[in-house]
Amino acid sequence: MPSLFAEQEREAKLDSLEGPLAILNRHVDFVVMAEEIDRWVPRPSRAKGGRPPYPTELMTRLLVLQQLFNLSDEQMEYQLLDRLSFQRFAGPKNSGRVPDRS
Repeated sequence: MPSLFAEQEREAKLDSLEGPLAILNRHVDFVVMAEEIDRWVPRPSRAKGGRPPYPTELMTRLLVLQQLFNLSDEQMEYQLLDRLSFQRFAGPKNSGRVPDRS
């Protein structure tokens, strides 16, 4: 029988299980890591226009997922759209704008 609270029930269950991505998230400060990356590798100027870049923290998290699960750019895009655990780890769960393979 369908539940009106299925999504919240799954979220609570995932929180209680604390998978490997939740543990990694608890031990690695991705905000500080992104700040250091931006400090050492500044983003190009947007003076010429174009699409705004994705946040460094999000892209760092996606690179970690790609390395951990040995994913191509195409598979990373698919898995990010498909897997709740990837969405929770990377952060774009409630966003319609997620990085694509390009």
